[in-house]
Amino acid sequence: MRKILVLLFSVSFIFALNLQDISKTMQEKIDESLKILDQNKNDKNQAANKIFALFDGIFDYELMAKLSLSTRYEKLNTEEKMQFNKAFEDNLKKSFTNKLSLYDSQKLKVLNLEEKNKRAFLKTSMLVDGKENYVIFKFYDKNNDWQIYDVDIFGISIIQTYRSQFKDILQNADFKTLLDKLSSVDFSK
Repeated sequence: MRKILVLLFSVSFIFALNLQDISKTMQEKIDESLKILDQNKNDKNQAANKIFALFDGIFDYELMAKLSLSTRYEKLNTEEKMQFNKAFEDNLKKSFTNKLSLYDSQKLKVLNLEEKNKRAFLKTSMLVDGKENYVIFKFYDKNNDWQIYDVDIFGISIIQTYRSQFKDILQNADFKTLLDKLSSVDFSK
């Protein structure tokens, strides 16, 4: 039994993302994503599913959900947290899938990785209409596995966008209304 536990514990670190590997791993995954987009131009759902398969292990959707709801998250019971986490992840993925139609052979290039206050910020560059724009992936150390907890796209934080919209909804409605809207509205706009 002890050998099995050691093996399982060891295997979990094989797939962990180390700080020094973030830039290389992300560029590889970004390049693979761009190939997927080029190969699946007519089927954005298929492209999105393949891209999610590449990145799901790096995104901490649960923490993203928690951060987007802010202090209200802790007031939820266990079942509500599970429902919200699922609805949030589904909404985020649906939003990403909907935006794939905007892709027009742009390239995303890793520029640099900066570590600050137990966080890491991977700055990438994308040319859009001849202008350089930046996408910054924000990482934190989750038990020796660096995970993404937010992404700034052209200077706008995904988490801040969701948080602001969720706050507006919850000022005038209840949690169930928020869950209903998560399944029907694209909050990343």
